[in-house]
Amino acid sequence: MDATVVCIDQTKKSVQVEPRAAWFPRGTRPSVELSGQRDWTCLLGVITEDSDRFFSRFEEYVTAEHAKHLILALCKEFEDDLIIVLDGAPYFQASASRT
Repeated sequence: MDATVVCIDQTKKSVQVEPRAAWFPRGTRPSVELSGQRDWTCLLGVITEDSDRFFSRFEEYVTAEHAKHLILALCKEFEDDLIIVLDGAPYFQASASRT
């Protein structure tokens, strides 16, 4: 089968913040406190097996409607066989994202 494989994921990132200096033990995953963390943005991103990348940026939480539009755009972009890998996020499980 000659299908295009794409993976979709979402992240929420703080913007316009000032990181504070901190020390962390080796082998741990650092979590740095930030000031001014009220502003944030959501990114819904796609990566293909060929490392092509697409991103949508939102100033609100990602919803099933956002996911639906992105999936439909992928179907239009990759007209041939397409395999989309999704995680268990609620916006992929909602009935509004099913077409």
